[in-house]
Amino acid sequence: MTNYETTSLHVIRMWCEANGYWPGHVPGDTSRIRVGGGTFAPPEELELMDWEDWHEQFSKRQLKFVYDPTQGWYDLQSRNVKPD
Repeated sequence: MTNYETTSLHVIRMWCEANGYWPGHVPGDTSRIRVGGGTFAPPEELELMDWEDWHEQFSKRQLKFVYDPTQGWYDLQSRNVKPD
């Protein structure tokens, strides 16, 4: 498995849209962002949000998007977490 990581909204958005994912947040708390849809998204209730608001929270929380372009797998991680 080849993992990549990025903080680029353009890359995240293009990958998510190509794999059936969308930006969301936990209901009632826009700071708790998630990626919804697709096969690997955890089953939880989410509210849809636009990409710019999602990326603002993503940046504010110092997150990175880790993904495998061949498998559709992804994870949101702290930028302080080093890859295995």
